[in-house]
Amino acid sequence: MKPRFTSALLACAVVAGSVGYALADDHYDHYYDRDDYRYQHDDYGYGYDHDGYGENFRRGMHVANEIGFRDGAQVAREDLWKRKPFNPRPRGRYDDADHGYRAEFGSIHEYREHYADAYREGYIRTFREYGYR
Repeated sequence: MKPRFTSALLACAVVAGSVGYALADDHYDHYYDRDDYRYQHDDYGYGYDHDGYGENFRRGMHVANEIGFRDGAQVAREDLWKRKPFNPRPRGRYDDADHGYRAEFGSIHEYREHYADAYREGYIRTFREYGYR
């Protein structure tokens, strides 16, 4: 009985080892078989996907949209309160259009574009909803 048990145990160990090796080998082959290998292993830490935009970039543009819209709405409320004319361009402390930006988001230029667009949208909506236009 002991040789049979030893043989069964040895067979299980061989199967388990083979499965583990196959899974580990497949993990590494996965990166080399893809067309976007260069984006998986970038040196910049942006974590690019196959479309060239990484999760950090997408999150950054989302942050730019959220903060820009909120800032634009706030300035519109202030302008209405002070009875200032309609002016949807970022100005004052918002004219840099980089409120909330972090280097991990990637391009500051794209962040600024998204921020400024969202700022204008927030300003226009708020001014029209509560204002005179």
